[in-house]
Amino acid sequence: MSNHIIIDKQDDRYETLKKGFNLRWPAQGKEGDYIYICDSAESVHRSANDALEKGYRITIRSGGHCYEGLVSNKLEGEEHQPLAIIDLSLMTGMEFSEAGDVNSPYNTCEKYKFRAATGNQNWDGYNALYKTANRTIPGGSCYSVGSGGHICGGGYGLLSRLHGLTVDWLSGVDILVPDLNGKGLVSKHVSLNSTGTERDLFIACRGGGGGNYGIILNYYYKDLPHAPRQAYLLTLSWPWASFTKEKLKHFLKEYWRWFKENDRHWNSSDPALANGGLFTLLKLQHRSTGDISLLIQYTGTNGRVDALNQTAPLIDFVHHMNSAAGTNAYVASMENSWGPVTRLQGKETRLSNPLKDARLMDWLYLTQTINGSGSNQFGKYKSFYQIENFTDVEVDAIWTHFNQTGQTHLNQALLQIDSYGGCVNTNDEVSNPTAVHQRHSLLKSQLQAYWTDPINEDKCIRWCQDFFNDFFSQQNGKPFSDNQRYEGCFINYPDVDMRYISNQPGTTDTRWLELYYGDKVNMLINTKRAVDPENIFRSEMSIPVSHP
Repeated sequence: MSNHIIIDKQDDRYETLKKGFNLRWPAQGKEGDYIYICDSAESVHRSANDALEKGYRITIRSGGHCYEGLVSNKLEGEEHQPLAIIDLSLMTGMEFSEAGDVNSPYNTCEKYKFRAATGNQNWDGYNALYKTANRTIPGGSCYSVGSGGHICGGGYGLLSRLHGLTVDWLSGVDILVPDLNGKGLVSKHVSLNSTGTERDLFIACRGGGGGNYGIILNYYYKDLPHAPRQAYLLTLSWPWASFTKEKLKHFLKEYWRWFKENDRHWNSSDPALANGGLFTLLKLQHRSTGDISLLIQYTGTNGRVDALNQTAPLIDFVHHMNSAAGTNAYVASMENSWGPVTRLQGKETRLSNPLKDARLMDWLYLTQTINGSGSNQFGKYKSFYQIENFTDVEVDAIWTHFNQTGQTHLNQALLQIDSYGGCVNTNDEVSNPTAVHQRHSLLKSQLQAYWTDPINEDKCIRWCQDFFNDFFSQQNGKPFSDNQRYEGCFINYPDVDMRYISNQPGTTDTRWLELYYGDKVNMLINTKRAVDPENIFRSEMSIPVSHP
């Protein structure tokens, strides 16, 4: 396919392709009018300019995993303007040269080792990088998430404590941006070696979210970390019935405490202390969903686990958490890093030896094992970064909203509390600037609720909002950084509720950008004003040309 394909409302594919992964979107009456299917930089360029010449608003889709309707929905007050979705999912491929002679067609002077197209899905990227170069990126685990939005939003995953965020390694991008001398879009290559506005644009692409400034075509890296050789995978499970509120409080506090006391050793020269290769996903599932579970991936700082004392951090963490729970864990068979999990009750054994109970696997196959995305269904998500330990108010909120019976509509609801920190928090924002301001947190949480029957939508969304209002009741229901306990939210987990004043839908919270970008807000707005002054690339949560 050399030319773009245009899907309109008369096409049999329209009803399917107007949607993304989250079936909540598009909202009724706000559907897009056209979907342009592209498979090359040239077809993207033609598609976007064709749509703009026809007066359409354009949005960008790579993997289609946007949590809100930012891609699929027409904007409030702009229902009259046709919406065209520029679909990049067929624009795939990777180029590698150990000699570092990969270059952009828009700048042949800059040289790189890797070029990755924006339509690649996570698993395609991991598989290609491993087989061609024995490298990887510290990105996410859901196989079908597209590089297009995932990387420019930060690129966070199970190797981030060991290798940082993907944007910390990102060296350059090809991007289509508005032509300030006329209509339409023009191609550019920008990097840290760029100057002025173009350098600022590249920094904005390192964590400033997708679809805010232009259309990223390719990602470039001067180098990437070597892929691990082996890793352990272990999932533990504790039934809700084994906890009282006090026991749960102790368990949560000890989870935070272990990382507080050990995070500084993430890259220690002592293998008995080096824990950067430990990544954990604590799933506080609603009682109607299942148990409290803990998924653990562990590798040594050199990507192996066969050296003397190299597994000591894993053993220490497992014993610490099992002791904190106050009852011996089940060794569960669930291995999905995404969403809710169900223990096969009566078929698991109890924890006896962390190493023997865990599965020692080749890292690539472990990544494939946990590389789930789940089925297309309806979902609502919220997020927050956490610096300090849990308070009584926060534990009360968790106990109240998760330890409920009879809430069958919440049979796919959980708060997933991931480990953070390590290498992420050591990035030098002076010499290696990014748009990510969350560089102090130890934990990173994602509230998730899924449902398959639209009749449950209002109840599930209200439950999510009520939990956030109670959890953050001491600061108006949002994780602002004012008290130095939180660092806001993750832009790749967008939540439109954060844009508005709590309990006042439609009334903009003038500080909402701080939640996602912190002290980077002014830089991102100034760059937006310079690159896209007409606000061509806009959504309900996009970077604006002026402060809210």
